[in-house]
Amino acid sequence: MTTTNKIDLYLANNLEELNKRADDNPSIQKAKSSSCAQITHVIETAWAEAKKAELINDEERAYVLYMRLFACFTALKQAKDIAHNQSSVQYYQKGAFLWWEKADQLSASLKARYDAKNAVKIEEERKIQAAIDEEASLEKSISPKLLYKYLNELKKNILLIDMRSTTDYDQSHMRTSACIHIPADLMNGKGWTSWGVESALTDQNACTKFKQRASYDYIVLFDDDSYENNLKAGHCLMGLKQAIFSFDRDVKLKHEPLILDGGYEDWMTYYPGENTAPLISRKPFGELRSFEVSYPDDVYVPEEVPADVTTNAQPEAATITSAIVPQIDRTRKPINNQKPESNVIESDELPIQQIEEEQPTPIIPPVIVVKEQPEIPDRSMKPIQPIGPTSSVNQELPNIPIVPDITAHPSSVTPIISNTTNISSEIPKLIDKNVNKNDSNRENIPPTDVSKFPILNRETLPIYRPFNRTVPINNTDEQYKKKFDAVTGRKVIIDVKSNRYITDIPENETNKTPIHITPSVNRDTKPILTQQTRHQIAYDYRAITGDLQVNGRTGLKNLGNSCYMNSIIQSLSFNLKLTNYFLSGDFIKDINTKNKFGSGGLVVKEWFKLIYLLWCQQYSYVAPQPFKYVVGTLQKAYLGTQQQDAHEFLVFLLDALHEDLNQATRPRIEELKSENFKTDRQFAEASKKSFLSHNKSIIIDLFYGLFKSTTICLLCSYNSIRFDAFAMNSVPIPRVRQCSLDDCLDLFREFEYLRGDERYECSNCKRVSEKKRRLDIWELPKIFIVHFKRFRLQQTHYIKNETLIRYPISNIDFSHWSQTPSPSNYSLVAVVNHYGSMNSGHYTSFCNDGKQWYYCNDHAIRVAEKSELEHNVHAYLLFYSSLPQQQLRLPSIPN
Repeated sequence: MTTTNKIDLYLANNLEELNKRADDNPSIQKAKSSSCAQITHVIETAWAEAKKAELINDEERAYVLYMRLFACFTALKQAKDIAHNQSSVQYYQKGAFLWWEKADQLSASLKARYDAKNAVKIEEERKIQAAIDEEASLEKSISPKLLYKYLNELKKNILLIDMRSTTDYDQSHMRTSACIHIPADLMNGKGWTSWGVESALTDQNACTKFKQRASYDYIVLFDDDSYENNLKAGHCLMGLKQAIFSFDRDVKLKHEPLILDGGYEDWMTYYPGENTAPLISRKPFGELRSFEVSYPDDVYVPEEVPADVTTNAQPEAATITSAIVPQIDRTRKPINNQKPESNVIESDELPIQQIEEEQPTPIIPPVIVVKEQPEIPDRSMKPIQPIGPTSSVNQELPNIPIVPDITAHPSSVTPIISNTTNISSEIPKLIDKNVNKNDSNRENIPPTDVSKFPILNRETLPIYRPFNRTVPINNTDEQYKKKFDAVTGRKVIIDVKSNRYITDIPENETNKTPIHITPSVNRDTKPILTQQTRHQIAYDYRAITGDLQVNGRTGLKNLGNSCYMNSIIQSLSFNLKLTNYFLSGDFIKDINTKNKFGSGGLVVKEWFKLIYLLWCQQYSYVAPQPFKYVVGTLQKAYLGTQQQDAHEFLVFLLDALHEDLNQATRPRIEELKSENFKTDRQFAEASKKSFLSHNKSIIIDLFYGLFKSTTICLLCSYNSIRFDAFAMNSVPIPRVRQCSLDDCLDLFREFEYLRGDERYECSNCKRVSEKKRRLDIWELPKIFIVHFKRFRLQQTHYIKNETLIRYPISNIDFSHWSQTPSPSNYSLVAVVNHYGSMNSGHYTSFCNDGKQWYYCNDHAIRVAEKSELEHNVHAYLLFYSSLPQQQLRLPSIPN
């Protein structure tokens, strides 16, 4: 059965109710006291109905009927005349096994569907209650975010009263007919009264709406930038509020008037598109609310980071290039507001900081662009502000070395930074053309074609293998494609023309790589992250400060089913050896822009920016849209909002980071054969050396170990051995309610049998034969990643294994799993969790910084206890490290 055409659930709310419905049927009760002939008649009728229900994908009815059939079979064996009808029992014996198997399959699917349905219902009830609680909490003030929600999403009837000066109101005000202007000096010191306001108002529309104030759900008052908790008794907002609420006996309002916290300044900062014109802020930089801005319709958007941000910062010496050019319809821009385009130069090396004379940063007037933003950002948090003893821009802040040509965010605007070298990169091509365009919004995307290029299979049952789709290599006319092995996490290269695996692309193909122009820059000084660049990165990632989370941890906004990505990003970032490699700037010298397997450095540069924001302890959460866009250009599945598999994304991300940092020269080598070596150790060392000749990066150093594969021919008993590098260990799960990590690793080491279509010619006896094969860990990596195979294909649908797996947390000796000396002391640093089913799921992670466990759930992070990990039935990926957690290295940022 397919998920898309199943009949909606209608019989019950859970399996317990459905089982009760199956047991309470009168025909079943009657059958228990009937003769064999009567019972067999019921069986035949119910069996025919069950087949019909299954044919039309009515899972509930099919399940009930199969359960009743099994109950009838039990009644048949206990019938009063069974002694003379033993043949009936024998006839239906095989059917009973089939009924039970069908019911078992349906129960797994139904349980997942009930869970998903109930989760949606609970979530809807939670949202309704949250809205009720939210509305009940409105006493004296309202935030810009909540006001926007009430106006645009909940369609509340709200009267907005703008009490700013007439000059400011005429320059810019809210673009809604429900906003009226009552200036603070309207009463000229006469004292605020409702009838006095009605008499003084000269605008007929404003006067009419003010008289009808009792018909509005809420009345919101605001001036330039006041907060309700700072208002004095004589303030104009308090005067008008008391006049229409406390002292007006004739008009009864539905709710006490609310003060818009932060006034029009905050509203304008958050929602510039909701106003008649832009308003130049008069606030100094330290008081700016946020870089995160919403652009719903025809919007005024500054072409660079707001002038207030950069005025007090030093001119940017190093360049941030726009490697990813946003898709903007520039034909709809007013001509007089267009900015000149930057010169586009491709660079294979990083431009280094150049010393320039300090110049004042000009204030660039805003320009009009058309609706480009895909969503309204979450504005529940306060805007970006430097943390520390003061809010001055001259204070020393944590900073980081910069990759000067880091890409700008893929939004509707490309910020232009003044006083910089004009350098940009080419748009990366969308290279994955094999992704099924009709994929529905599923938790995992099953393989499209696994028969043409078979990958090492670890189980006889069909198991879901991520990344069995092939991915074309950049700039090779798609003759050569790479594919990932779900067991080892390694990629293999396939020559499509010959349908063979190859070790490397032929040398004559390398001339198809793009020509890079080397910029003329000074490389004597090490690039640094300046104030202006740091603010630009925060702006691109829509960083929110607000109330900082526990211990300064930073969350990741969900961009629409991107929890799979967020959980992996957090888990990898807590491997502080890798994180410090980026934060210290060491990665800059290793970037390989000419690697035909890489992204030209785009992935590592965007990863650097994201890691910096996660660890600088200044932001509550960030929106990783720029990073998601970059990886999406390499694997189209990650561009959209469909749910993907976290394990699959981890395989892809490690490979992408490695290829951008790969320092190997990739010599062409011959295939190694075990018979050419005296011992396994010699063969293993030669295989490892061969692998490292093609692969050299910090990813290889930290995450890669070595498997030993042993295959035995069942005809001639020939023993074939090979060694393969691996990035993670995908282990099966015993079919029990509870097991340990050791149980899974034991099962992983068992022999599997290659029969039927899996047979191939033996290199010794030259006959196509059955074989048995097993994998052993020869050498453990420094960071050992374990993936639990929780999903398996059963007939036409995937089933999730919900077994509770007990896994150790600290001081773990994995040496008995390795056939060579390995680090003996591992500790768990991260766990990726999966909730729900194959069709509807959610990912979170537990992460440890060496002192404290955290639970990372997209933008929200809280402290976690070890007991949560010990009883965690949702574990999907484990990250073990033999390296002690390092102290974070965040250099200071110069002003």
